[in-house]
Amino acid sequence: MSSPVLNQDIIQEVLSYFPASKIGKFRLLNKECNKRSYESWFLNLNFHRTNYISGYFLERYERGYKLDTSFVHERRDLENKGVSIDFLPQGEGKIKACDASHGILLCVNDTGIIPEYIVCKPTTKQYQIIPNPKVGRCDKSLGIMVTGLNPFRYKVFRLSKSPGMNRSLRTFACEVFDSDSFMWKRLKNLRLPRTDGLIFSNPVQASGFLNWRSRNNKVIRFCLKTETWSLLHTPNVGLFPELVRYEGKLGVIRHWINNNQEDVHGLWVLKSSFGKSWIKVKDIKSIGVDHIVWIPSNDVVMLSSWDRVCLYNINTEKLNFIHTNKDFASYVCFPFCSDYEKVDMDERRNAPTNANWSTRSNVGHK
Repeated sequence: MSSPVLNQDIIQEVLSYFPASKIGKFRLLNKECNKRSYESWFLNLNFHRTNYISGYFLERYERGYKLDTSFVHERRDLENKGVSIDFLPQGEGKIKACDASHGILLCVNDTGIIPEYIVCKPTTKQYQIIPNPKVGRCDKSLGIMVTGLNPFRYKVFRLSKSPGMNRSLRTFACEVFDSDSFMWKRLKNLRLPRTDGLIFSNPVQASGFLNWRSRNNKVIRFCLKTETWSLLHTPNVGLFPELVRYEGKLGVIRHWINNNQEDVHGLWVLKSSFGKSWIKVKDIKSIGVDHIVWIPSNDVVMLSSWDRVCLYNINTEKLNFIHTNKDFASYVCFPFCSDYEKVDMDERRNAPTNANWSTRSNVGHK
């Protein structure tokens, strides 16, 4: 006698009561469960039932100087419940990286002689000052990724330049901080081919990798588990590739003008986390906003330009403005999703911030 087949609607109803950290395991059941768990109706229901908050931290800059940092709820009709970074130690702290799926930020207070690196969870107002990385280098890109929840663990990745390095965009010093050892580790320098270079940006996190775009429109990937580098070609279609995260996988968006003279954004995703082949997912009609910066669900994209930040529903073609800019300031946006459960980072909050170091030289991209 064959086993009964569970109704997919029943599965989704049960899953909607699970915290987001547990849903990832159930997404492996089948493709239908995975796809439906990324639809906006399910995510909204799940956030409501599990007391999650979803939105965006916006840092406002004018003439290169940060003016303020604010949190904007994804739904403007809901309060942000006091989410901010005002609880951090005094100083002009800037958000430098975010693990958007776990609500963990990496902030840097660079008002003093030596910058202070702070990992925090805004919803619980917890923070941890970590040891300073190698001084005398200039940060070029920072990333953070939660690697465990029980116990809570994370890694911070840093690309930097030292005064002795050449000024090209091909060679960078690489360091990783592991919260488990509470130490920084120096890796081999990242060295890109002579004909290529790194485009400075916040890395896109997907499937255990941090991903950047190169000047030749390739993907520069760093695996935090194996601490190795790899390069990927992006689909050779259209112009201006942008890296995004889609249904937990790395995606790339390329822009072109179709036969009807309409602007179109095409979305591809990696077939597998460690693979190199791309699968075309869908076309997204342009609505005149500069670029896509985040895909919170598989039917909604976040769009940003100098004067507005909005959510666009691909199926209904409706816009939801979450922020409008009435002055000449620019914004840096960090997507954010979090629960209100405390994590066990407090025991090392007051640890010495002098750099603890370990050096390894067997990792790198030549």
